[in-house]
Amino acid sequence: MSQGARARRSWPQRLLLVACAGLVVGLLGTAGALGYAYSKYSRISRVRLGTVLTEQAAATGAQNILLVGVDSADTLDPDDPARAGRDNVGGLRSDSMMILRVDPGDESAHLMSIPRDLWVPLASGGTQRINAAIQIGGPGELIDTIEEYLGVAINHYVQVDFAGFQGLVRAIDGVEVWFEHPTRDRNSGLDVTEPGCVSLDPAQALAYVRARHLQTFENGRWRTDPTGDHGRMSRQQDFIVRALRRSVDKGVRNPVTANRLVDAALDTVTVDDQLTADDIVDLAMRFRAFQPDRLVKHTLPVVGGNVGGASILRLVDREAGPVLDVFRGVDPEDLTPESIRVRVLNGTGEPGHASLVGRELASVGFAGAGTGDAESFDAARTVVRYPAGRRAAADLVARHLVGGARLEEVDEGLGGDVVVVTGADYTGVLAVPRPAAAGSGDEGGSDEGGAGTTDTTERDGSSSTTSSTVIGEVPEPPPGAGC
Repeated sequence: MSQGARARRSWPQRLLLVACAGLVVGLLGTAGALGYAYSKYSRISRVRLGTVLTEQAAATGAQNILLVGVDSADTLDPDDPARAGRDNVGGLRSDSMMILRVDPGDESAHLMSIPRDLWVPLASGGTQRINAAIQIGGPGELIDTIEEYLGVAINHYVQVDFAGFQGLVRAIDGVEVWFEHPTRDRNSGLDVTEPGCVSLDPAQALAYVRARHLQTFENGRWRTDPTGDHGRMSRQQDFIVRALRRSVDKGVRNPVTANRLVDAALDTVTVDDQLTADDIVDLAMRFRAFQPDRLVKHTLPVVGGNVGGASILRLVDREAGPVLDVFRGVDPEDLTPESIRVRVLNGTGEPGHASLVGRELASVGFAGAGTGDAESFDAARTVVRYPAGRRAAADLVARHLVGGARLEEVDEGLGGDVVVVTGADYTGVLAVPRPAAAGSGDEGGSDEGGAGTTDTTERDGSSSTTSSTVIGEVPEPPPGAGC
């Protein structure tokens, strides 16, 4: 894959980054501050990821950090509530996954949750829920799968397990959350008996962010939040903002307080071997005035499905494109092959044809989204299918094909940003695409130019991102109530 840098641990890693930023900011005027940061970070556990990670863009300094909450209870007591609902199977499992994008250029920060049940083609082969990747092949397999399927480069990796998360919450004396009603989750162990502003201790905070079967007591009965993992992701994102706010309130920008929080994380957080003290110092300097409420939250659009009797989630391609483009650093007007996920279907019947075409498209930068067979093996003309709003992406793919392709807008899910159905006319891939013909963008219209397309369908398929969308039960205090 690519070269690069960063580490592994979870969405609470965001808490670690702010703690690091606070530590450095608090020590800016202190002699030996940089040396102190070096001494602290020399204690962090690291994982070697070799060339798996991608180098961050030198021009902008923007970077994507994969935050992984590891579902490993090995360090917990046998009677710890965090073990509720778990089986006895060992091994490392990714319980929560988020991508944090920080851009020093405009001092922006975006956070995107990845559903643990998202059905994806694994980098090493086969198709599974994405949370199985780390168990099958470790952090490298998870990173490769995300980069190949979602087309999002991962520059760094951070990981936190149950015990580490509780330590971070303990370091800031709990996190306050408003509950309008008594709330519980029998699977995670959450048990809030009284409504109002509740300071969650480490055990209850962990139970809260793990809750997938949330129930609230209303009008004399328990009501279940039907959104499952969707609601859980929204609550996790909300909890991160609250934890950041709490750390600032507790004085994280004070060297003593920041030191306490960093010390709490040092023994439980693992990072990649490329994350240096200089990186942290630079990031902290650039984001020293960042306010938690400026964190922009995104959720990948998915729909439920079933495979072999197991519930899964499938990506909604037409809505996912704009969300993923934020994390790809792609301007909607400036598409690149790396920003486009291409699924290839064999329409010729020639053995291995889809895999061959997939490799050739990958050689010029397109992100793979799996291969398969078309509905028939008698295709004479290669077709590039796309959902509404992604015509420009389909056109770029077609312009990279030696023989061009016909563009075809479709309504159903594709399993990628676009799908190439190979035909007998396929003869290879161009390293440099033919120039775009006039009218070849998302506005529709005939594109008979270099791409050789004949699609004349017009449709307004623009999709908005799901930025800051709240799904499920996320407790919010009423106006005027401080929590």
